[in-house]
Amino acid sequence: MKAKNLGILAAEGFPVPKFIVLSEKEDVNLSFSEKDFFAVRSNFSAEDGGEHSFAGQFLTRLNVKREKVEEAVQEVFASYAGSLDYKEKANRGKEEYCSQKQGKEEQGKKEQGKAEQEKAEQKKAEQRKVESSVETVIIQEMLFPEKSGVLFTKNPKGLLSEMVAVLGQGLGDKVVEDQENVLTYHYFPGESLYQEGKLRDNYMGDEKDADLEKASRIRLENENFADSKKDHRAGTLVLTEKELKTLFTLGERIEQLFQKPMDIEFAIEGGKIYILQAREITTLDTHLPIRILDNSNISESFPGICLPLSVSFAKEMYSGIFTSLGRRFLGKKVSSYKELFQRMVGEFSGRMYYEISSWYDILRLLPFSKKIIPVWQGMLGVSNEEISFSKKKPSFFLKCRIAFLFCYYFFVSQRKMKELDRFFQERYASYTKQVEDEEDVKALFSLFLKMKEDLLREWDITLMNDMVSFISTHLYGKKTAFSLETMKPVRALSALKTVAGKYGLDSEEYRREKKSYISAYGDRIEGELKLETRTFRTNEELLDRWILDALETEKAGQDSRGDFPKEKYSLRKGYSEAEHSMQKAYGKKDSFEKDSIETDCSEKDCEETSRMEKPSEAKPRKSFLYRLAESSCNNREISRLHRTRCFGLMRSIVDKIGEKTIGFDVYYLSLEELEEMLFSGKDFSLKIAREKELRKAYERLPVLSRVKLLGKVDRDPLEGEIRVLSYESFKGNKEGIGREPEEGKGETERKEDGESTPRVFFGRGVSKGIFRGEVLKIKRLQEIRVAEAKGKILLSYSTDPGWFPYLNMAEGLITERGSLLSHSAILARELEKPAVVNIPNIMEELHSGDIVEIDGDLGICSVVKQKE
Repeated sequence: MKAKNLGILAAEGFPVPKFIVLSEKEDVNLSFSEKDFFAVRSNFSAEDGGEHSFAGQFLTRLNVKREKVEEAVQEVFASYAGSLDYKEKANRGKEEYCSQKQGKEEQGKKEQGKAEQEKAEQKKAEQRKVESSVETVIIQEMLFPEKSGVLFTKNPKGLLSEMVAVLGQGLGDKVVEDQENVLTYHYFPGESLYQEGKLRDNYMGDEKDADLEKASRIRLENENFADSKKDHRAGTLVLTEKELKTLFTLGERIEQLFQKPMDIEFAIEGGKIYILQAREITTLDTHLPIRILDNSNISESFPGICLPLSVSFAKEMYSGIFTSLGRRFLGKKVSSYKELFQRMVGEFSGRMYYEISSWYDILRLLPFSKKIIPVWQGMLGVSNEEISFSKKKPSFFLKCRIAFLFCYYFFVSQRKMKELDRFFQERYASYTKQVEDEEDVKALFSLFLKMKEDLLREWDITLMNDMVSFISTHLYGKKTAFSLETMKPVRALSALKTVAGKYGLDSEEYRREKKSYISAYGDRIEGELKLETRTFRTNEELLDRWILDALETEKAGQDSRGDFPKEKYSLRKGYSEAEHSMQKAYGKKDSFEKDSIETDCSEKDCEETSRMEKPSEAKPRKSFLYRLAESSCNNREISRLHRTRCFGLMRSIVDKIGEKTIGFDVYYLSLEELEEMLFSGKDFSLKIAREKELRKAYERLPVLSRVKLLGKVDRDPLEGEIRVLSYESFKGNKEGIGREPEEGKGETERKEDGESTPRVFFGRGVSKGIFRGEVLKIKRLQEIRVAEAKGKILLSYSTDPGWFPYLNMAEGLITERGSLLSHSAILARELEKPAVVNIPNIMEELHSGDIVEIDGDLGICSVVKQKE
């Protein structure tokens, strides 16, 4: 297998050292090379087979002098003498494989038995043919590399979207045998590239030098060894950007050539990469289902690392809602989709993702699914438009049934949403009182489960409403501020700030208004669907701090505007600059001077307070499509607010349980583990400690927007140093990656050519307007004060309702993720701030201080000047 693959690679022009294949009966002939040193490698016929692979079982000799090659060849052939032991092991592995496969097949149809038997007999015949074939060895020109290692075109664990390169110094055998300190490069094409591990500057001490000289005494005769030794001491084991480009491009080409995930041994000598071996990765279990995870939109609700209880509850919530939806549309057929409904969301590296392959299977059930899926992708902000299905195409009759029901619910969805609104408000008030009165932890947990089933029982209609809003908004096609409910919490918060400015935070008026605000919107904060998030309801001081920060920012803005009358910007008279921006959105001059918070305004009042009054502009004609888009978007925001309140109530229960048991550590347990701890007294302290360390490790890893997995698998929680590398040049034309520079065109010239090209990025325009200004890059909201956002263009991965005060002070918004119906888009439209979302990798391209111009109509971000 080794020789066959090397022959294919050499014929295709890959950089393979010269080699010959020699059978046991042939004489050694080294005329193919003028080198003095060779590598004699095993080439056992079944060594790298697909069903069983025991690489390393046979001898390989390196650094063999020309006159010693024949002796080394005989030693390698002699190692085949133990092949009976190897064949026994291989056959045992084959029998186990067949046994496992047979067990799976017995669960299938009986008529497949005959076909499987014929297949097994065919494999046995192939095995006998392999075992009777002539065994050979490979004689290859010896390299004296500065660096060498192994490249996996797919992570052998089952991470299909990751390439992994393990790099060591000197000869590759030391890397394979873990005798060398190594660096590992993790590459997610189009996503991220990071380096794991670091060599100490004094990596090569005297003892290590002695070991190296003893192990590689033949290399002492090589004139480059002194320089190589010097590089060891300097700790210069790294791959340059050019080497990384070339290596990963070679890997992609080799995988494409063989149409299989490949395990590739490489060496770098004199700056050139050579391929020493390429074989199929045999550890991937292809029987496992392929899962595609995507964090589009879900990162708004579950930002950052999530703790196990939130993950567990989210999975239960999505599974329950989609099961209810399935009963509504599929009837008795719902049982065939039960497993699919369990995989609507998933966790990867401590973060929440949509298991988007499952969503596509459900969307496929809808009428005109080929038209609907692209609309759904666009409105949800799914950047990778690749579609995959895990289930067979639904039957014609099932599609007809669903089409009829889809049309019915499309037209009654708005009435159903109003019924859900009334249902939730009645249940919410009742459950709130029960939570306040209950003190027993077991009863609290039972109440938690009861609420989950009851409150989410009818929630599946919100999915139908989402689809109505997606389709109607897409068909209407204009960036109009449909959502009226979005601004209620914003107006209430601004009213609370006004009261604080008038009477102070110690006043009875402020305490009364704060209590009213927390009662209505105390759970609306960044990360509101993560149960572990501390909200205004769980910690009132968070709200006090925000109000103080907002007042200080407002006062600072007044003091800096000496050319305006001070009374216009006083806390007691008029309104602040921030409020002025909001007044433009509402068109109501006195909306911030009220002494009470409007928590349940009428439809007419909501419409008036949200309308942008511009005398010069004619009011839009409210066609049926407009009214449907407006109503569905409005109901979508109402249901999202109710969902936030529901999660807030769940959080109150968990906090109460934690106070009476193990404190905040309760969030490091899943729902099942929490139940087991409460009702059976099981100790989970070790598991909790493990989860804490795991989350710390995942915090250090780059965020991935899309991941392709084979079964249930995750990234390793790396302990060593993690260094995220720039992969700017990896984003260009792949055909040019890894190629040598053109003759006469050096690095400097190419860099100058790149700098002369204007940098323009394209995304999705979600709010009209053009603005040029300074970028403020935000990775963690807690690290930025509201005052810093004033007049800037905010740049982030995504936003949620907790970003309002920052966006209100800013003049524009850019996000790496997002969609037309994201909170960022809705708030930007309401506040009349230009916004461009869903620009891939924009967080790596721009930095704070850069000057850019954004066009919210066309979805363009142009770099005017980058900060040095």
